Amino acid sequence: MLFIYSIYDFVLAEKPVITTLKKESSPKHFTLQIITPARKFLGLPFGGGFVKLSRLYDETGKLIHARNYSDELKTEIKAFKKDYDIPYFQLWKGFLFVFAAILVWAAIYGIKNKIGNQTRENETARMIENLQHLKPGQLYGATFFTDHEGNSINGVPAGWIKIDKIVGDTVFVQRSKKIEDSAAVFDMDNIAAIKPQSPEEWEDKIEKMDYKLLTEQLQEANKKSVDVVYIGQDHEKYAGVIFTIKGTE
Repeated sequence: MLFIYSIYDFVLAEKPVITTLKKESSPKHFTLQIITPARKFLGLPFGGGFVKLSRLYDETGKLIHARNYSDELKTEIKAFKKDYDIPYFQLWKGFLFVFAAILVWAAIYGIKNKIGNQTRENETARMIENLQHLKPGQLYGATFFTDHEGNSINGVPAGWIKIDKIVGDTVFVQRSKKIEDSAAVFDMDNIAAIKPQSPEEWEDKIEKMDYKLLTEQLQEANKKSVDVVYIGQDHEKYAGVIFTIKGTE
């Protein structure tokens, strides 16, 4: 059985004594300990040392209750206690390990977040740069609000779009047939496995998008994604933004 928390006697000092207990006439051999109650958590010392106590054991290891101490023994115990200080650092150093672990974790987490944020910023900058120089054949990661027929879909699944061609203020695109809807947050890594590898993995329908709106959005500062609006003949079936471009290959 694994105990993650325990209370134990921390022995400050120990010595053999020969003494006579109260209501007894002959002296006997005993082991006298001066202890302080302490705690452990996950095997690390986590406090204690609030009081010094005596423990008296006979030769069989039986603990003798303090009410059986003679006056002479009490005096000896009092003097023995004064010779030993409680090692507070040793009893509480578990907190130092935890504090150090928190600092290390915070540093690693901070560095990881910084690297992650920098990676995302670089990916976003590359996406915006590519969108400003849109070319046929480019692939982008996007979240979809409707399917390729304009029907509403559950959640906001992610998938791929491919630029087919650009004619005037219209961008013609195809969507990937496969979508990823298990992740709550968009990430290019999440859709890497469903990236189309053949023409059969793209929807047959070519959708028409508003290129003018897309270019206008690219002029806005601190852009992290770009909304795309359908402008085909059946655009009334589509409700506003049908997908948002969030990453590039």
